[in-house]
Amino acid sequence: MGEGSAPRSSSETAAPGGFSQSVRPRLLTWNPPFQALLQRLPRLAATNLPVLITGEPGTGKELVAEALWSLSTRNSQPFYRVNCALLGGELATSELFGHLQGSFTGAARSRLGKFQQAHRGTLFLDEIGDLDPAVQPRLLRALEQGEVEPLGSDVTTTVDVRLLCATNQDLPKLLAEGRFRQDLYDRLAVLLVPLPPLRERGDDVLLLAEHFLEQEARRYQRPVVGLSGPTRRRLQEYHWPGNVRELKNVITRAVLFSTGHLLQVSDMAFAPQPQKRAHTSRLATPAFLPARPSREHLASLIRAEGGNVSALSRRLSVCSRTIYRWLRAYGLELKDFRSEDTRESGILGRQVNS
Repeated sequence: MGEGSAPRSSSETAAPGGFSQSVRPRLLTWNPPFQALLQRLPRLAATNLPVLITGEPGTGKELVAEALWSLSTRNSQPFYRVNCALLGGELATSELFGHLQGSFTGAARSRLGKFQQAHRGTLFLDEIGDLDPAVQPRLLRALEQGEVEPLGSDVTTTVDVRLLCATNQDLPKLLAEGRFRQDLYDRLAVLLVPLPPLRERGDDVLLLAEHFLEQEARRYQRPVVGLSGPTRRRLQEYHWPGNVRELKNVITRAVLFSTGHLLQVSDMAFAPQPQKRAHTSRLATPAFLPARPSREHLASLIRAEGGNVSALSRRLSVCSRTIYRWLRAYGLELKDFRSEDTRESGILGRQVNS
């Protein structure tokens, strides 16, 4: 949920003691340590203490925050999210604590901050390690005294907010560098939830891959029903630097590109394995090298988008230039796909205009 967005609907909440319907299917695991971590969540949710969730990008920090909210007695109240990495200085203060009209350039009207909006609810501060140092004392006051003071005001407002925070940074290192307050860290780190990277979760990669495959095949109406043996081995061997988020993206693209009932290794594209080099070219290898679909499958994809390359680019998460290159390689012309009565035989074997 981005900044300024509406709170989650009460229809997405669950009774205390159960995950919300939107969270439950995304917390799948066979991994005993991760199962033990998830079993702690109801006890953490039952308190009003801050929780600090740590882990690499893509490990599910926001998902765990949503789970804590759905398990708590506050689950009928708003859940707001703020990405601290996107805010600085007055903007961060205004976003969190509000401001009065005219309190700074551009403040055309007064505005409530997220702490006031989330009163009696839950506030999730993502990327807390990036919070502007100038804003940290205000956050500490909100935690210690339950009070906030909007920009341009000398009147404090009492708030009742459950605070959840997440970071992929090394906060003790930031403490040593003077970029994060020790007293604020002590308040935030009472309850810690360290999330393991996907590469340490064993067979969870296959469990999640099969879940995403079923989900995406149903969404895009593709005939894929499973993973081939070599694909299963490749998924387990890969290092997953982007964790669960990367796995979902890989499976989504593979489902769209696949022409058979089983996903093959050739349907997938992975980030290059890290290598040590004496010299790195300024023209670095891209993190994602998209696998090219078959001629017939590419034709069906571009036809489904009415010849709109931009729409297909967004759908496949590849750049438009790559799609044009595929079209040229297969001799396909966009104008044929924009015609309502195009026949398959009239599409194949033609050249794309350069």
